Parts: sequence; structure tokens; C-alpha cells
Amino acid sequence: MDGRNGHSKDPVSANGFVTVASADPGTPFVEAYGMLLASLLLGSNGKPPSTVAIASARAGDGCSTTALNLAMMVAQTGRSTILVDANMRSPGLHTAFDVPQGPGLAEVLTKKIDEKRAVVGTRIVNLSVMPAGHAEIPPQALLTQTSLADLFQALRERFEMIIVDTPPILSCPDVLHISKVVDGVLMVVSPHGASRRDQQEARQLLDRVEARIFGMVLNRARSRAASRA
Repeated sequence: MDGRNGHSKDPVSANGFVTVASADPGTPFVEAYGMLLASLLLGSNGKPPSTVAIASARAGDGCSTTALNLAMMVAQTGRSTILVDANMRSPGLHTAFDVPQGPGLAEVLTKKIDEKRAVVGTRIVNLSVMPAGHAEIPPQALLTQTSLADLFQALRERFEMIIVDTPPILSCPDVLHISKVVDGVLMVVSPHGASRRDQQEARQLLDRVEARIFGMVLNRARSRAASRA
């Protein structure tokens, strides 16, 4: 998915993120995310997921941008939505909304605060964000099944859709833990990023923990954004 297809309004926001919120409706960039959302909601045997982790094999494939824009598209449908920055190793989504990095997910998982204090409203109707926070211990040590399950149960009671940004699969095990408490994982692939071998290895790691994989999203495609869910 790429905002570089010619149209009248540049979809790059002031903070550098490419977003559907700053692009003209009907442009290929916006329509690509609309197609992704429709595939996700309609391709689940009549039961749309409520928690989706966005993952990639390597850094730089566009995982955070995809998570951000998918969350925005869901919010535009009127569903209460939260975007969780679970990339505690290299957080960045807080900058998209000009909010502090913490307190956030790390502080919730260490029980310094409850999840309500870590949820921040945004200027986009129906969309909130939980920033990554400041992890004082290795993130994988925070991602226990009990703590994650409790958090996501609390978020499900407040939001109709939870979108989770995650760090690269081949760099750290975080997404493998997260995959056990979400409905499924959406893989982001860049034609200029991870190799086919890297993508296969990432898929195998998810298969080993019996993660449900919704499909693949081709990011940074100039002529056409392809998604399959």
C-alpha cells in the first residue's frame, strides 16, 4: 500500500506517517485500506475479529503504518477502536498522535497503572491509542499470558476493535506471545523488505505456536495494493 500514486492531496502527515486521514477519499491509497478492512471483516465466516495483531518479518516493512491506517479505517466505520503500540523495543505510534510515549502498555503490564490510565483519546472520532510506555525490563519478560489475557479482556469490554502493532517477528519473540491472546495475525510484506525466505521463516514461527494468520498485506506497491485475508 503506497500513498505515492498521483492524486490531489499528499497523504503524508506532518509527523511523517502516511495516513488515510490526510488523503483524499477515493484515492488508491485510501481504497486499498478500505479493501483490506472489508476483507478482514467479511472473510471470517461471518464473525469479524475483535483483536488483530499486525506483524512483519523484518523492520521497515511498514507494520506500524499498516496498523495505524487500519485502525483509522475501522474507526471511520463507527466502531470504537483502540490502537495498541506493542513494539516496546522501538515505539513510534505515539508520535502519530503527538502524545507522550508513556505511561502506556509497559506500565500496565508491570501493574504500575491500570489500562484505563494508559488509554489516550485522539483527534479521530472513535479512535484511542495505548502508547508503548517505558519498559524497564526486557519486553518479553512482560508478555506473560496471564497479563496479556487480562489486559485484552479489559480492552474488549471497552472497544469493538483492537489493533496491535508489534515488533519484527525474526528479531524478537514478542509477537509470538501476543498471537496467543488475539483473534489473529495480519502479516505485512514489502517487495523491498524481507526476503521470501525471511517471510517463510516468520510464517513457520507463527505456525509453531498455532497462531491464526488472517492473510498477507503487500505494502509499498506502487501500482496496486494487494491484500488477502
